[in-house]
Amino acid sequence: MTATHTVSSRRLVAQFISFWLLWFIVQIGLNQPIQRHFTGWSQEILLDLIKLTVWLGAAWWFLHQTSAQQLTVPNSQQWRVAWRFTAGYLVFGAVVVYLLFQFWLAHHGLRIAHGFIPEYWGRYFLVVGITEEFVFRGYFLNVLLKKTSLTTANILQAIAFASLHIPRYLTTVPAMSLTSWIGNLISVFALGLLFGWLYARSHSLWPGIVTHMTWDILVTLFA
Repeated sequence: MTATHTVSSRRLVAQFISFWLLWFIVQIGLNQPIQRHFTGWSQEILLDLIKLTVWLGAAWWFLHQTSAQQLTVPNSQQWRVAWRFTAGYLVFGAVVVYLLFQFWLAHHGLRIAHGFIPEYWGRYFLVVGITEEFVFRGYFLNVLLKKTSLTTANILQAIAFASLHIPRYLTTVPAMSLTSWIGNLISVFALGLLFGWLYARSHSLWPGIVTHMTWDILVTLFA
């Protein structure tokens, strides 16, 4: 594969580091003050607008700088719904059954978490799945698959995906324990591998988006 047909590793690393730093600054400079000074739907709408703007804007900009030859799946094609992707339905069903069973065992039944509020349907259901899948699977994995094997590309993007959660962990109040850090990063890495596999096999963002959204809202709703 010639260099003109792939995005250079140096450029990919620079894009990721720049985005990581940008999101860290946003967490400190915007998200934390909003969480301190706003409550309810006003807080939720502001946080959602910031995430949508930063993440969708970054993904659009990265793709705008990338030629069609450097992508495994064209941007217009990856937004098509993969209705015939049977594995997507199986994975989705397995995720739902697994989570509900885990919560049922942990709490001796299913109960809504005491800290759950309706606003979380925006943050943990509608926004997170679309934004994070577009950046990491729609761009980073998309271009990595043009450069290397599925296994290598998937591992690299899953590591990047997990590390992008660090800015939020660093700004969480009260501070997270080391055990929580390690457990969360391992979990996010594993989910990144799953979402990456869904994208690579379906050539569509939607199996990963739907599974991602469902995982996050169920964990928030029943944990």
